[in-house]
Amino acid sequence: MADHADVAIIGAGVIGCSVAFHLARLGRPGVCLIEKEPLPGSGSTSKANGGIRAQFTTEINVAMSLASMAILDALADEIGEPPLYRKAGYLFLTGDPARLSAMTAAAAFQRARGVSVEVLDAAGVRAKAPYAAGPILGGTFGSRDGFIDPGGLTNFFLREATRAGAKTRYGAGVTAIGRDSSGEFRLHTAAGEIRASAVVDAAGPFSGRVAALLGVDLPVVPVRRHILISGPCPSLPQAIPMTIDADSGVLIRREGNRVLIAYSNPDEPPGFNTAFDPDFPLRIAEALEARFPAVGESGLDIKRSWAGLYEVTPDHHAVIGPVPGVPGFFVVAGFSGHGIMHAPAAGRAVAEMIVRGRSESVDVGALSLERFARGEAIHETMVL
Repeated sequence: MADHADVAIIGAGVIGCSVAFHLARLGRPGVCLIEKEPLPGSGSTSKANGGIRAQFTTEINVAMSLASMAILDALADEIGEPPLYRKAGYLFLTGDPARLSAMTAAAAFQRARGVSVEVLDAAGVRAKAPYAAGPILGGTFGSRDGFIDPGGLTNFFLREATRAGAKTRYGAGVTAIGRDSSGEFRLHTAAGEIRASAVVDAAGPFSGRVAALLGVDLPVVPVRRHILISGPCPSLPQAIPMTIDADSGVLIRREGNRVLIAYSNPDEPPGFNTAFDPDFPLRIAEALEARFPAVGESGLDIKRSWAGLYEVTPDHHAVIGPVPGVPGFFVVAGFSGHGIMHAPAAGRAVAEMIVRGRSESVDVGALSLERFARGEAIHETMVL
């Protein structure tokens, strides 16, 4: 016999758990989280860097970040210690005059929209990042930016949702979706059939495949991204901001007594490959050693390093909202590396759509699926 749910959420990563959490806070019963993995948050969420920033160059990205920060601040007392949102800051630095000019203009755009960001000269950058070497003309620093614990946030959302009555089904990959004459969805999963009045596609890199089960063309593709972990690096301060060399694209942050290193390879082809490429460190070695020599000297701990998947759309912005022609089907996917930071706002927006008929907290109209057909792709210049 099939299980029944009012709202079935496909994907129990940070996005899906955020939707479930916010549905619970809005008093919506009958929620079921469906996850193909044996544990929640064990897909892309578990591989994430965990950064959160409002230093973007599009209205919607700034709005989503500020809304997420506000939600996390409001939940801080409830979450307790240790905090899941740490405001260590984001520091972008450059030695290129044209790039600094663009960063200065971006900071003005962000400040006009309520972002706490300052433009630094070379001395200001070196004061915040004495470990940065090479030519530096200046940069920008966002004081409310920082880090989120991806697993911790996912677990908090999930705990509160299940306390409010949400059900979970793990090891339940969705293989087919049908609809009966009443419009109810029939989800065929590896753990049995689930019937639901509404379905939320929060399947991350797999969201395109899920949408295709309903005949929906969702332009979300998986792209592999690597995270490197250094050896012990005692010479760096114990707390540093997320530090991005805008000239090379290499970024670093503290990870205990080590340093996490990331870089988005523009030549990486789409695909579900998550195998760690042993040649990847060679791509960034020169830039890393030139800009962050102490990190380079600490070496790499390849056994602790990993690869995971971004879920990428053509314009590197998420798709959030109902799908035209498929009543009751909602998408919240394609965050292109911004899933952890935008999960709080995205989950609330979708929950509001389901319960109230529209997103009241953030206007996410720019993130509708229809934008691609209308030729209204969004251009973000600060993509990491």
